[in-house]
Amino acid sequence: MPSDWTTGDASNPVMVSAISSVTRPARQVQTEVSVERPFKLSRRRFLVSVAGMSATALLAACGGGPAAPGATAPAAPTAGGAAAGTAAPTPAPAQQAGQLKNVPRNRTLIHGITGTQLTDYASFNPFVPGIASSTGYPFSFEPAFYYNAYNTPQACGPAGMKCEDGFIPWQAESYEYNPGFTELTIKLRKGVEWSDGKPFTSRDIAFTVNMLKDNAPKLKWSVDMKTWVKEVATPDDQTVKFTLNNPNPRFMLQFFSYHFDIGIEVVPEHIWKGQDPQTFTFIDLEKGWPVTTGPWKMVLTSPQQRIYDRRDDWWAKKIGFRELPAPERIIVLPGTDETKMVQMVINNEADMTIDLRPNNMKAVLAQNPKITTWTGKNSPYGYRDWWPIGLGFNCMREPYNDPEIRWAINHAINRQQLVDIGYQGAGDTTLLPFPKFPALDRYTDTVKDLAAPINTFDAGKTAEIMQRKGYAKDGQGFWAKGGQRFSMVIYSQILFQDIVPILVEQLRRGGFDASFKQVVGTEFSQQVYTGNIDAFVLGHGGSVRDPYFTLRLYHSRYSLPTGERATYPYRWKNEQFDQLVDQIGSTGENEPKLQELFRTAMGIWIKDLPDIGLVQWFHRIPTNTTYWTGWPSEENPYINTAYWHRTSPLWINSIKPAQ
Repeated sequence: MPSDWTTGDASNPVMVSAISSVTRPARQVQTEVSVERPFKLSRRRFLVSVAGMSATALLAACGGGPAAPGATAPAAPTAGGAAAGTAAPTPAPAQQAGQLKNVPRNRTLIHGITGTQLTDYASFNPFVPGIASSTGYPFSFEPAFYYNAYNTPQACGPAGMKCEDGFIPWQAESYEYNPGFTELTIKLRKGVEWSDGKPFTSRDIAFTVNMLKDNAPKLKWSVDMKTWVKEVATPDDQTVKFTLNNPNPRFMLQFFSYHFDIGIEVVPEHIWKGQDPQTFTFIDLEKGWPVTTGPWKMVLTSPQQRIYDRRDDWWAKKIGFRELPAPERIIVLPGTDETKMVQMVINNEADMTIDLRPNNMKAVLAQNPKITTWTGKNSPYGYRDWWPIGLGFNCMREPYNDPEIRWAINHAINRQQLVDIGYQGAGDTTLLPFPKFPALDRYTDTVKDLAAPINTFDAGKTAEIMQRKGYAKDGQGFWAKGGQRFSMVIYSQILFQDIVPILVEQLRRGGFDASFKQVVGTEFSQQVYTGNIDAFVLGHGGSVRDPYFTLRLYHSRYSLPTGERATYPYRWKNEQFDQLVDQIGSTGENEPKLQELFRTAMGIWIKDLPDIGLVQWFHRIPTNTTYWTGWPSEENPYINTAYWHRTSPLWINSIKPAQ
């Protein structure tokens, strides 16, 4: 691609045609894996192509047990996500803010994401459930503070930034709790402005919080604000004072310190006031919307791409807080599938993509010497994310509302096999929904004895439970009762294509008539969060410093009846567990009783096992040094590299041109 390449207008986007004209294929990497019936993989050889993995071929190759049907084919997409058999609404038109200026490729940062198109191109409302987080929200909105969970004594945050224990002041300069953690006062930095030039003040924060409270539980963060916030006051433009319903020493970290996918987006009162926040799209390029405080202006949005140009009047530059980012343009592109994203990054048509499967990462590293990763050329080709993967259920739905059934399913799972085959050893297993971060070890180490039974891969234990529940195997080797076979469809995403087919085969060998449905776009979140499913594979965005945030994922306040969209999808209820989580939420991370409360709560959780831990999640993100250098790494972990995380501005503002 020439260095003077630019993007055309919305009706004829040059980027799309350029990407679609790529002919150089990514190398298809194949790995030999052995299989022995039943359960042990040691004899029969077969090939698994991870770059274009066929679920049917993989499951058949695994052998043993009943024949596997493979993935259920997703329904054909309809405009606007309309249900089959109904008239689809007219898609919203693409928008472009005037004639686009010319920006050379070596000053353009390009992200490749999954999906055949951008599903949220007609909205920039960050509070509507199901909206994608990877098309510009993280680098457009800014927080009071950032938090770097990967901070070390050598690299707390970006060079030249004030940083203490991973906390980096941004829109705010300081915060302070009262002794009982029932009040929080945030002091904002003077000179922060919205992109339309209006001042950013404490009133914008108060407006956003009250708007969320008034719309609970329909909007993201609304349940949390209604649960915790009694009152928010604005003594002056630079001061926000929260009065909380109960002590909460984590309130600042959880809601106003961006880390991973966590943190409330504050919106401008002068635009949102009088709007219906459940339907307001917050996007009109002719009006200059969306209006944020970040250094980027959206200039084109369509199903094929989103383009943001740098605003040289960014408040941080004006007051001398930060220099302008080196990139002059950011383009977000759908990569269709992982094979296409591999092609894009190998051919220097993307500077980074969403995290890749290990085989594809090896192909990228082998074919383009300018590509690197968090761990360079070495396994695991990335960093451990905060998102351990589990097999979840609608715990209100029979038979998954029975803890013993969930334990029977658990005993049919061989986690090490998922890592050895799916990740070719470049990964790690997990029993609990916590990331293996050093700060959490002091808690999770105290429940190793309680969690040990989870790590029992034993067909005999599965059979013992199922027979006690009245099940017997039918002629094809599946559990059945009353003439009804135990069947389950697991909802999955492309991210899990390397482990879910193996998981399904393990369950089938265990006697469960399992299959999976790999879906894209909004269908996954719609089905999973409304509970209209049997089971699903999903990560856990929760704790990074202490266990509270992961435990709260299972609090019954988030459990809604099947058919209603819930904030978290597990729909498990235990009153004693709720009480303990509430106590933990009001207990400081350094208080001795926190470990005792945690152990008691986990004893309840493990006994019921509402969610089955599978593997730790690694972000294997390729970073291309052809045009940009200074990417975060294991040697310089000033922040993690996921562009869809709210901390992405820290590295976007830090990378430098390579040419």
